[in-house]
Amino acid sequence: MIGVLDFDGTLVDSYTCIPIFYEKIKERMNLDDGFIEAMLLLEETGDYFGIFERNKFIRLIFSDIDDFIEEYWKFRMENTLILPGTIEFLEKYKDKIDLYLLTSKDDLKEIKLKRIKYTGLDRYFKDIIIYGTEDFKTIKDGLQYIADKDKVLFYVDDKNVNLYSLRDIIGVPLFKKIYYPPFPLKLAWKYPKLNLPEILNLLELEKYIKI
Repeated sequence: MIGVLDFDGTLVDSYTCIPIFYEKIKERMNLDDGFIEAMLLLEETGDYFGIFERNKFIRLIFSDIDDFIEEYWKFRMENTLILPGTIEFLEKYKDKIDLYLLTSKDDLKEIKLKRIKYTGLDRYFKDIIIYGTEDFKTIKDGLQYIADKDKVLFYVDDKNVNLYSLRDIIGVPLFKKIYYPPFPLKLAWKYPKLNLPEILNLLELEKYIKI
């Protein structure tokens, strides 16, 4: 049996630090008021449309894009917080089922793997599937690949856009992890509207499934 989990917003919080990062950039470069709010709007627009590479919109604003991107992901990595219930859930079920991590790439697949390993959570997973890559172009490709291996007991994600795209994969129960980033509209986390079980803590899965 298999359990599948998303990373950012499901296991960890790497979003809360984003406004702090842009505040540092604003002060360093003496940028105008409104810069932070504008960047947060770009962030959530990218999340809504599934644009995994920050460089696609950062290059429209800054010229020294490589250094900016490196600093951005380093800051997010070093300020990532493991969400309540994550360790407890993974410790409890790591030897009972095969756990898979299904997550989008960052600007590069290697960056995402580095961030995951930095948290130490990689040790709980049989495999880490990163989509937005040549191997798995979409999240649906990744989940279908996992589902073809064995019975999937659950897939948990915090983004509505992701869960909605998986609605027609037969036999995979979907769960919405309640998490909202510090973005103005939180579009990817609110739309499309869904009618799925919602959990605040991964341990709440025990109300819905038997492992």
